[in-house]
Amino acid sequence: MASTFKPFFIPQKEVDLFDVLNEELIDNVLGQYVDIYKISIEDTESNIYGESEKKYFKTGFRVNCLISWDPSYNLDDFGSDKNVTVELYFHRTSLSESEFYPEIGDIVEWNDFFFEINSVTEPQLIGGHQGFKHEIQALAHRVRLSSLQIIERPQ
Repeated sequence: MASTFKPFFIPQKEVDLFDVLNEELIDNVLGQYVDIYKISIEDTESNIYGESEKKYFKTGFRVNCLISWDPSYNLDDFGSDKNVTVELYFHRTSLSESEFYPEIGDIVEWNDFFFEINSVTEPQLIGGHQGFKHEIQALAHRVRLSSLQIIERPQ
């Protein structure tokens, strides 16, 4: 059963102010955004194990967020390969107003690369209270364009 108890030292007005300031910072000051593609379940066929060789995606949805990326290079017998992971931080209130929530398996386009979301968590609570959820964090890894059916590949 969910608790309706609100902490005594964190008034709702301050939580609302904190929320509005962060929304303004993400949407209007920083201006970082990603395009997210959700899997089209109607168009993607799966086998008896629930797997599919070709996934089809819906039209991209533009979302403002904070982005932290970490490029690294792997060097092996086949040469070097660039591996990139990104951390995406979404403003929870903005997403709920647009009725959107990132999910594992969604494809993210940012900086001319495509990433697949590995995990989605809500790590930040205002004042540490579970009634004041603030952000949604998504971790994603780079995927090759050849494994996606989003845009036509150059010949």
